[in-house]
Amino acid sequence: MILIADVALAGALLLVAAAFLRSEEVTRAHGLLPAWVIRAAGLIDPVLGVAVIGVWLWGHPGRHVWLAAAVWHTALAGYLLVLLRVRGRVPCGCLDAVTPVSPVKAGVGAVWAAASAVMAAGTVPLPETAPVRLLHLALAGFAALLAVVAASVSSVSSSSPRRRIR
Repeated sequence: MILIADVALAGALLLVAAAFLRSEEVTRAHGLLPAWVIRAAGLIDPVLGVAVIGVWLWGHPGRHVWLAAAVWHTALAGYLLVLLRVRGRVPCGCLDAVTPVSPVKAGVGAVWAAASAVMAAGTVPLPETAPVRLLHLALAGFAALLAVVAASVSSVSSSSPRRRIR
């Protein structure tokens, strides 16, 4: 069950990373959201990510923070699905200006939303000691890195021409 917390924390870490890596110009180019929503999202990402990491490190259940993260990840996954449907495989602007939107990215967002919802429900007990919580934060960082690499590999492999091997 504690792995659910690691997955939810990975989503929070990527919210913080998105503040530094995302390309708002790409999101504006989608033409789906007003400029004020894009600016607000640029603020919500890091604040929510830091809040989740903070309640985790503090050892506080922070159910309302986890719930906000679940809602936010659901909204982001939904946006990716709408973007995919309306604009196709354009760059999503999540963490860079190149990687295209894909069902895999939306699926990963849905997994983060579900894991955050489980944390909001309080069904996963928090580790009692700070060193153990730090260890799980490191594991979450590794999980976030794996998610980014998997999404990149998926986008490259799905856009590569198929070759016959004889």
